[in-house]
Amino acid sequence: MFRRLRYSQLSAFCANYATKVEIDANIRDGFESKQYKPRNHPGRTKVKVATIPPVIQKAIKIVLDDNGSKMYLEESEKLANYLNSRHLPPEDGEIQVKTAKIYNSVSENYYSKLNQDNQELTEDEKYKHDKHIQSKVFNILKKNVYSWGNISYDKPTCLQYLLARAAPEYAVLLRVLDEIKRKLPDYKPRSFFDFGSGVGTGTWAVNTVWPGDIFEYFTVDTSIHMNDLARLLLCHGKDNVEMPYKAYFQRQFLPASSDIKYNIVLSAFSFFELPSMKSRLETIQKLWNKTEDFLILIEQGTNAGFRVINEAREFVLSITDEQNKGHVFAPCPNDQICPRFLEQKTPCNFLMKYESLGYPTKVELFGELFSYVILRKGERPANDPQWPRIVRAPLVRSGHTICRLCTKEGELKEIIFSKSKFDQTTYRCARSSNWGDELPVK
Repeated sequence: MFRRLRYSQLSAFCANYATKVEIDANIRDGFESKQYKPRNHPGRTKVKVATIPPVIQKAIKIVLDDNGSKMYLEESEKLANYLNSRHLPPEDGEIQVKTAKIYNSVSENYYSKLNQDNQELTEDEKYKHDKHIQSKVFNILKKNVYSWGNISYDKPTCLQYLLARAAPEYAVLLRVLDEIKRKLPDYKPRSFFDFGSGVGTGTWAVNTVWPGDIFEYFTVDTSIHMNDLARLLLCHGKDNVEMPYKAYFQRQFLPASSDIKYNIVLSAFSFFELPSMKSRLETIQKLWNKTEDFLILIEQGTNAGFRVINEAREFVLSITDEQNKGHVFAPCPNDQICPRFLEQKTPCNFLMKYESLGYPTKVELFGELFSYVILRKGERPANDPQWPRIVRAPLVRSGHTICRLCTKEGELKEIIFSKSKFDQTTYRCARSSNWGDELPVK
C-alpha cells in the first residue's frame, strides 16, 4: 500500500497516527441530540453565495443609467484587472539595494570589455563611461522596479469602480462580517467606522448582518466623488431623497483624535493606496486606537494582499500595552507567526462566490479570492475552542477526505479523514466542510 502513495500523501497518512483528531467534547452532545448535523456543524460558514441587496441594486442601476455608464464597461474591466495585479510600492531601501546590484553588474561587464585593450583611461573618458553606465542602470531599473502610483478617483473612475468592484467587495465583506455573527450570535454593534469606504459596500454589509443595530456610521475616503456616490446610493440613487441614517458622517481624512471609539472598524481593499510600509503601519495604529471591539482588514487574495494583511496582524499582536492588547478572532486559531507566511509558497486566502450586478447583461456567478484578518481587543477568552481552520479546498475522495488545516499550535497539517479510522460524526463533519470553514475538532 505504501508504494502507491506519493510522498505528500504518505506524510499525511502517517500524520493521522501522530495526531489524534476527534469532535470537540464540548459539542459532542449536540450532535448526539441532533442539535447539530454534520453538514451544518457550528464551524461552517453560513454565507455561500452573496447578492447585493435589491434596494441597493435598484439604486446602482438608477445611478449607472443616469450617467450613461454602459460606455465605461470596458474601462471598468481594465480597472478590475489592474487592481487585482497591483504590487506594494517599493521601499527606499529595496530600490537602493537593487540599484547597487545592477550597477556593480553593469560596470563590471562594461569595464572588462574596455580592459581587453589594456588602455589607460583619462579622467574625461572615465566620467563619460560612468555616465553611460548610469544611463544603462536607470533603463534597467525602469523595467525591473514596480512603478507604483495611487489612483485618482474622479467621477468616471468611481463609476468604473462601482461596476467592477461593488459586487465582489460586498460579497467578501458579508462573508467576513458573518464570521463574527456566527461565533457571537448575541453580539450587537452600535457604531461602525469604515476607512477607505469607497462606494459604501461596508455600510451595506453591516446593515445586512446587523439590520437596525448600528446607530452611528463614520466613513473616510479621500475622494470626494466616492463620498458623493456612496451617499447617493444610500439615498436610492436620487438627489432629492433624505439619507436613511441620521448619524451618518463622511470625511476625506482620518480624524486626529482617538477619543471616540467604534465597535467595528473596517479597512477593506484600501491599503494599496498608501505609499509605504511606514504609512500603512501608522494607519493601522490609528485604526486600532479607534477600535472598541473588532478591527477588520481585508485585501485581495494575492501574494501582495496577503503580505499587507500579515504585516498588520504582526504589528497589532506585537503591541504590549495592556489596554491595547488584542488577539486574532479569525481566520487564525492562534496568535503565532503565520505558518503560511513562513512557508513563503502561497498566500493564505479564501474564496467567496457572488452574483454579478447584471448590468447591462444577465447576472452571472463569479468567485473572489481574498485575504483577511479580524483582530479583537483584549486577551483571547479562556473558553475559545480554537478549532483548526481549513485553509485550502478539501480533497473529497471515495471513502476519505483530505483536509489542509491551520491549527491552534500555529502549524499547517494535512489530515486524511477516512471511514475506517474515524468515528462517523468526525468523518462526516470533515466531508461536509469547505475551504474557509472551521473544523470543530480537537
